[in-house]
Amino acid sequence: MSPANPQPTQQRPRRSYRQRSVLGSLFAFALILGCGLTLSLPLHAEPLSFPTLTTTKGVTYTDVKVSRFDAHEVRFSHAGGISTVPLAELPPDLQTLFGYDPKNEVHVLKDKQNQRAQAIITEADQKAKAAAVRQQEEADAQELQRIRSQPHRCYISRVQHTEDALLIDVLAVEKLPVMIPSRTGRSERVKLTPQGRPEYAEQAAPGKPFALGPTLRILPSSVPLTSGKIVSVYVITTDVGPEPICAISPEGALEYRKKLAAYKAAGNTPPPRTEAPPSSPQPPPGAWNP
Repeated sequence: MSPANPQPTQQRPRRSYRQRSVLGSLFAFALILGCGLTLSLPLHAEPLSFPTLTTTKGVTYTDVKVSRFDAHEVRFSHAGGISTVPLAELPPDLQTLFGYDPKNEVHVLKDKQNQRAQAIITEADQKAKAAAVRQQEEADAQELQRIRSQPHRCYISRVQHTEDALLIDVLAVEKLPVMIPSRTGRSERVKLTPQGRPEYAEQAAPGKPFALGPTLRILPSSVPLTSGKIVSVYVITTDVGPEPICAISPEGALEYRKKLAAYKAAGNTPPPRTEAPPSSPQPPPGAWNP
């Protein structure tokens, strides 16, 4: 006959995940302290902590939580902040816990010194490279300003194609006032702007010598230039070849000046020029020259 009031079976409460992790960590610490092994915690374990930690120099830290350690030092947070302490200054039991070996101290310190020295050298190299880049940028800016301040206005009378550039025949250009004939056609007067000043037009001045010579070499050869037009040219160099080397923009002049300087610095000589064939047909003034 069964009892009237059966007693329910009592079940043991299940431990939470955090409790199991803490117990596992404590068991691992006990095993390490008993066997003298180096610290090796599972990833899910709680960080190694101590209520107090006193070094051999008499410094005491409270509420210590270890964040990392290596063969030379240990880093941890405590009630007063974050500190890094050499393993050699820890008590013997903690030295054993962290796997400290005095025999490796010299090698560890030497490696750290080499790493610091390499970091210093690398930082110095980076600073030197950055300073060189800034110096080059400043020099380029000054050179670009100088080139931009010295344009040469010229009238293109003929364009010739070569393998590496364009050869253009030029005439100097000056500003002349615009003349308006009178009603009778017997005299001319100067055209005035709305402000009452003479209005100028750029016109070719035939027979007047050009400062750079009658022929210029324009780089690169793909520059679209048309005969019968007025353009500004900027000198790249005048010490190579029979005619000055120019560009139609300050930036282009600076770019090719730097390329030519690097070419010469490498010990190279300027490449031979290929002149335009004498029988090349010339387009009429104002026509597009492909």
